[in-house]
Amino acid sequence: MGMMHFRDKLPLTWCLVMQLSCILHQTSSVDWPEEQSRKESLSPVDPDSKMIPEEQLRKEIPHTSDGGLASLDTNKCKPNTPFIWCLPQDYNQEKHPFTYFHLVNKSLPWDYAFRFVIEEISNINDKSQTMSISMYFAVSWLEPRLKINESATEWSEARTGPANEVNESPEILKYIWYPELEIYGLDTFGRQRVLKEMSGVRIIKNKTITYELGVRITISCRMNFDDYPLDAHTCQFQVGSYYDTHETVTCSSFFIYDLDRQRSLQHFIQIESLPSEFKVMELPSGIYAACGFQVRLQRKQMQFLVQVYLPSFMFVIVSWVSFLIKPEVVPGRMALLVTLFLVLINIFNSVRENAPISSRLNAIDLYLVVCIFLVFGALMEYAVILLLLKKRRKPMRTIDQGLRHLFAASNGAAAVPLRDTNTREVCFHNCLQLKFMLFSSISQCYLC
Repeated sequence: MGMMHFRDKLPLTWCLVMQLSCILHQTSSVDWPEEQSRKESLSPVDPDSKMIPEEQLRKEIPHTSDGGLASLDTNKCKPNTPFIWCLPQDYNQEKHPFTYFHLVNKSLPWDYAFRFVIEEISNINDKSQTMSISMYFAVSWLEPRLKINESATEWSEARTGPANEVNESPEILKYIWYPELEIYGLDTFGRQRVLKEMSGVRIIKNKTITYELGVRITISCRMNFDDYPLDAHTCQFQVGSYYDTHETVTCSSFFIYDLDRQRSLQHFIQIESLPSEFKVMELPSGIYAACGFQVRLQRKQMQFLVQVYLPSFMFVIVSWVSFLIKPEVVPGRMALLVTLFLVLINIFNSVRENAPISSRLNAIDLYLVVCIFLVFGALMEYAVILLLLKKRRKPMRTIDQGLRHLFAASNGAAAVPLRDTNTREVCFHNCLQLKFMLFSSISQCYLC
């Protein structure tokens, strides 16, 4: 009986055991809050996480020629391993090369060498006072910590670059020191790309590193348009170290410019070496060395001569021709002067819309204002002539006043005094003649 009772309770006990095991399994799969927060803090998707995702790590690790992954110290010197150049094991990317000047028996200041291969001045914006330049920008510096294998055949063969040079990927800059530069007056800095960025690194046998890239640079240029369109400007392209003063770093530069590749702009362009007064930049933080080149701009004036100066000059001459027209021809002469005046006003507004901002009235504005005043003067001169003609033709008396004066004189009454003695005598003789003519007419009527 007891055995039967135990067998009846066995399935129920088995179910309770299974439920308890499920609860324990779920409890073990759920982390405590501290453990959960620790996992989240180490998660690769966390932006503040110190762990590097595997995909990002694979991209940052250099690859070998067969596509495999190399170690992070690929450029570090390794014993019993052939190399062209390498970095010492204690290489610190954050330290400036001039701190190791004793390795090459060199003293401060350190030198940066710049090379500018200018393709063209692509744009000159008068409104914003900026200039855009397309060029290949290169900077070279000495790295005394490099280890050079002078017996490597790559230095003598042109397989990886010119003689005594080897070409490297710009990705190598992730592992070596490179200078921090500043372009003074920089507006925009764009890197040229085709399939990849147009840049490269060259390691020279004398431990010099050269970094070159294709860029489109827009710099600000202080321009004065008071003499527009007879204006000329000079713009300086200056580059130097961002941190190090001239006591620590100096620079040298040269440029290459092919005028035949320059597109046609509204200026004549001349590029020359940077004057000595612009090779030093005095800033509140110190005095810095600068290198670069200078661009001279001279505006082309032929289109202004043909489009503005010549037509306005001809319009002024035509306004003077109106002096030959009889003053009595009012519609023709007035229409000519008013039309010329309005045309010059329209030319002035068009020029002002396209002209850059100047501190005062520029040259072309002054010229057009003079032309407008000359035509306006001719118009005012004709108005004065019409006023004088109107006064000259005005009679001394109206018809009623003349008849009243005539009958008063015939009846022996005192005549109305005139303005002066001469005028009174002339009027008296005229009245006598008029009286004689009136009596003659009346007598002839009676005879008829």
